[in-house]
Amino acid sequence: MNLTDFRTYKKLKEDSFLTEKAIPKTVLSSPHFKGLVSSLIIEKTRSGRGFRYKINKPNEFDNFFTAYFPEDIEIKDKSDNVRKFRNSKIQKTVSTPIFMLRGFETIRINGNELNLEDYTSKFQIFACNAERIEAKHICIVENLDTFLVAEKLLGKSFVFLHKYGRIGKESLNCLSTKHLLVFVDYDFNGLEEFLRIKEVFDFAQLHIPENYNELFNKYSQSLKGNKSEMTNRIKQSRDINVIRIRESIIRNNRFLEQQYWKYD
Repeated sequence: MNLTDFRTYKKLKEDSFLTEKAIPKTVLSSPHFKGLVSSLIIEKTRSGRGFRYKINKPNEFDNFFTAYFPEDIEIKDKSDNVRKFRNSKIQKTVSTPIFMLRGFETIRINGNELNLEDYTSKFQIFACNAERIEAKHICIVENLDTFLVAEKLLGKSFVFLHKYGRIGKESLNCLSTKHLLVFVDYDFNGLEEFLRIKEVFDFAQLHIPENYNELFNKYSQSLKGNKSEMTNRIKQSRDINVIRIRESIIRNNRFLEQQYWKYD
């Protein structure tokens, strides 16, 4: 069962009948709906040029609805999905993003000042369930291993940030900064992540090493086995750095991982 099923059966429960056109095809063809019809809990009758489905056995239908949708609640997390749909992944949940941070300056998290250097020096990272992160210079790092040593390449002027899970627009809205650098793999997934970030922060910059061509020739690898694909967002981008990396990948059928600097 999913959200479409829930809305359909709830509407049927409220109105006692629905026309065939009002019922999604996925619901009509589902074994649950077919079972309700075959057992005459829901009755199919002709209505004008089409058909309609009405509740024929209200008590049995109520028992069915309660069994599959025990609680009509607002979905906030996976536990709510289980309570409402018996499935943790049915409906998208809203949650406060978890960030890992490293840096050497004082920042603000959820309105509170934090000496990030103290945590970075003692524990390597600071992790938080943040609603707002404020820093002058932020660098978003795609890969965890690179994030843990990013200052060796980019210096100590940035607050380095790595998100637990995919970084989306909702989590990006937690950030407040005047300078945003994005350090990703130089493949289509990396370009897609950069462009997604740039839709929220139009001043975001893609980090490209000055000797990119040399590094690409030495350390790039074949796209074979790489599951990333070029999206329309990448194809249509006019960002000069995206074009450069995009054309490099297409021309050579190879890509460069951000860990290149370890070997350079």
